[in-house]
Amino acid sequence: MRLLGWMLPGPAEATLPPPTNPDFRVLFIRYERIGDMIMATSLIRNIANVLPGRRVDVLANPATAPVLEGNPHVGNVLVLDRKSVHSYRQLMKRLRKERYTVMVDGRINNPPVFTSTPLLMFAGRARYRVGAGGDSTPRIYNVSVPEWNRVEHYIEGSKELAVPFGVNPEAVDWQPEIFLSAEERTRAEERWNEAEAMSGKTDTGARGSVKRLLVNLSASEPKRRWPDGKFIATLRSARERAPNMPIVVIGLPVEWESVQAVANAVGAVPVLTPQLREAFALVGTADLVFTPDTSISHAASAFRRPSLVLLKREHKPYAPWNTPGEIIAWNEAEIHQMPHEKVATALVKLMAEYGG
Repeated sequence: MRLLGWMLPGPAEATLPPPTNPDFRVLFIRYERIGDMIMATSLIRNIANVLPGRRVDVLANPATAPVLEGNPHVGNVLVLDRKSVHSYRQLMKRLRKERYTVMVDGRINNPPVFTSTPLLMFAGRARYRVGAGGDSTPRIYNVSVPEWNRVEHYIEGSKELAVPFGVNPEAVDWQPEIFLSAEERTRAEERWNEAEAMSGKTDTGARGSVKRLLVNLSASEPKRRWPDGKFIATLRSARERAPNMPIVVIGLPVEWESVQAVANAVGAVPVLTPQLREAFALVGTADLVFTPDTSISHAASAFRRPSLVLLKREHKPYAPWNTPGEIIAWNEAEIHQMPHEKVATALVKLMAEYGG
């Protein structure tokens, strides 16, 4: 890594030139979690808006690339499968050809040393490399921004990556965004029509009368997965308040039996979402979202959907950004220890404030 730091092009410390040249090209690197990529869309947008081409190329992985579909601020999407040596070889070959002016490391929560990023920056040979906390040795970034203060929200730390491009963080919007196609919305509306029919809501054209609730069961790891029985008890409380509320229940394909069981217990429609975009479309066409801490909570943020999110207290810096609703920050060792009565009270409050 020290050798790579020494071999990287450009000065050890630099300032980005004004992005006025039409050949000024930027690659944004963010190849890890789906929620992180959703939060990064606001940073991508604000950098793209000051570039001549109004677009930023993005390096993603196979799981996060779908977040960027239809995004007008994104140019090329380069994909890295970190489990494949062939993928590394193909990507490094392409980076040598692309000749980016700037490469931005969007992973502010990870150190630059002993990761794939320095190798990719070496392959890209970009003269300017932007990253957080790059003053340590070996020096990988030559345009270094302050390290993220981890008591602040993740997006607050990410704002610093836009400053070298001349962006005033206080003068722009930092809401994440996801773009849906008309076809994706149409398919999601079909699922909601099923839920409306099941709930007894017949005036399907009157969207404002009864709100739609999307419930996601799945979480990224077992200790964040709330039990099916507690989901059922909570949703029955919601049913008592709003008997005709259309409810759709989703989860990972491996949890399809749980999705069916919870949906059947509360008069909801279970929907299989093998593709991430299908889940996004249901979030974007819902009115309210109930989910553990997962990518669905960040999708709700991107669509500005009022949400109830079950979030481990230490993960509050990764909470959905600027999203109306309720966040229950749990302190228990595992989420199953949290009583359903507490969650039911929060869900009924969400419905009262935003559910019509």
